[in-house]
Amino acid sequence: MARSFKPKILTSKKMKEFKFNISGKEHSAHVVEHEDTLEVTVDGKIYTVTLPERKPAAKPVVKPVVPAAASVAAPAAAKPAAAPAGGNVVTAPLNGKITQVLVKAGDQVAAGDTVVMLEAMKMENSITTETAGTVKAVLVNVGDQVDGGQALVELA
Repeated sequence: MARSFKPKILTSKKMKEFKFNISGKEHSAHVVEHEDTLEVTVDGKIYTVTLPERKPAAKPVVKPVVPAAASVAAPAAAKPAAAPAGGNVVTAPLNGKITQVLVKAGDQVAAGDTVVMLEAMKMENSITTETAGTVKAVLVNVGDQVDGGQALVELA
């Protein structure tokens, strides 16, 4: 037997009254809110209902967003500071994870050769040399997290 529930709600600030029908029989409920309980009267019978402690909703944490242009432009300015005296350094253009190291110490590279693959923002980025030379040192390993402007490969 299906039960239907069609309440009529008459409201005030702390008190609510409901009229509803269950299986064709008319019922009424009167609800009075107290600080941590409800007093519910159903068809003349009074019930005290204890409510669980209500916790205030957590406030969302707001973090500032750095524009993409600013995060990419800043490492370019850091390149000269990262270069050791007498050599060229290939640096990370942005923060990311090293997925491949394609050179080793002693390898000859031409300008534009890819030396490292960097995953950033779910995209693979080929990190290339600006000049030709010999790889003096590889400063990162596969799986390393790097910052924008960080030295990756040193050329002699």
